[in-house]
Amino acid sequence: MKSWMKYVLLGVASYLIFVIVQFPANKAYYLVEDTLDDKNVPIEVFGLKGSLWQGSASTLIYDGKRYDAVVWEFHPLELLTAKASVSVRFKGKNTTVKGKFAKSIFGSLIAENVQANIGATELLSLLKIPAVKLGGDFALNLSRFELTDKTVNYIQGRLLWSDAESKFPQKLTMGDVFSDFSTSEDGVILAKLGDGGGPLELNGDLSVNPDGKYDLKGLLAARAGRQSVLGRSLGFIGKYDAKGKASFNKSGNISEFGFLVNK
Repeated sequence: MKSWMKYVLLGVASYLIFVIVQFPANKAYYLVEDTLDDKNVPIEVFGLKGSLWQGSASTLIYDGKRYDAVVWEFHPLELLTAKASVSVRFKGKNTTVKGKFAKSIFGSLIAENVQANIGATELLSLLKIPAVKLGGDFALNLSRFELTDKTVNYIQGRLLWSDAESKFPQKLTMGDVFSDFSTSEDGVILAKLGDGGGPLELNGDLSVNPDGKYDLKGLLAARAGRQSVLGRSLGFIGKYDAKGKASFNKSGNISEFGFLVNK
């Protein structure tokens, strides 16, 4: 191909991208609304402003759940790196989310600089786990997360469960617990489990190898003592040692939970 033809094609592609991203968001939704209904996609959008490139919606209802103050901004130049990327933020019932999300031409999903907060009750409802009763709030801070199919390639960040409670079969107050995630150079996913000094003492480690094998181990204790309500419950998880710590140790393959890591 002649060099001048390459520049022409690049110019045409750039113009098409410019036209698409400047297309009004409300008109775009109007064009696809009937198609979404025909395919039974459970979504409704109200109060659209701006363009496909940069816009907002006052309300978005998806699968019966309402989200407000939805804002997005696409990053069209990243199409040149073979991925579609968008920054979004929104809020719902006891829920706030903001971050940058992308999908590569190779099928990988990438999340960067994500900050998400959600109440335990809302999270269980979202995951459709009605039998479990938890209290508190979850806060997720991800520097980067990469997923291909059901394979976790990379993760760096922290998950905090503040004011953690189990409400069934009895109420157990645990305080703040967290997991710090990282990924080693050889692709092993690591997580350090800890606590914030509340009723539950937690010290543990999780490693997930590229072939999916995981190893989880650590120690649990109730700061109020083994005879407290929490202390007696921990005795069902692991055997207490002479120092009053209940140990836990489990190994297996993460595919048991529907996920894989690097193949």
